[in-house]
Amino acid sequence: MKRFILAAVALIMVIGLQPNAAQAQNATASWNANSFLSWWGHGQDPRLTAAGIGIGIGTGVGGYYLTQKHGNPGKMRVTALGAYGITTGACIVATPFIYTVAVNRPLTYREVYMGMADCVVPFIGSYLVNAYLPHTMLYDGVNGKLVRY
Repeated sequence: MKRFILAAVALIMVIGLQPNAAQAQNATASWNANSFLSWWGHGQDPRLTAAGIGIGIGTGVGGYYLTQKHGNPGKMRVTALGAYGITTGACIVATPFIYTVAVNRPLTYREVYMGMADCVVPFIGSYLVNAYLPHTMLYDGVNGKLVRY
């Protein structure tokens, strides 16, 4: 069974490393065109992906420590569901701030929504937002700047 799982993970990694079709784009966006981070982060800035992974690790560790027994009688302070709720709320609040510091520019709506969705449903939330949120000027922005109508 371990070989099967390892083979499946290796296949997913290889599929993610395949080059995309040629696209006309500016020179600043070409550094991210054919990388694993482009697949992992849905074509967004890799700094957002790295910041999201860091936030996920931090909230995971926080949730673990919230459920640990404390004190002499050894009672749990928070249930697992309570810890999930607390860390999800903290992640949703912290994500836009940390992302803004990571990329040093205003975020587009799509970047914020994808980060918040990953807080609620890790790994899958951003895929759902990217699939169902329309690609318009309002959500995608132009060069990291929001377009106002």
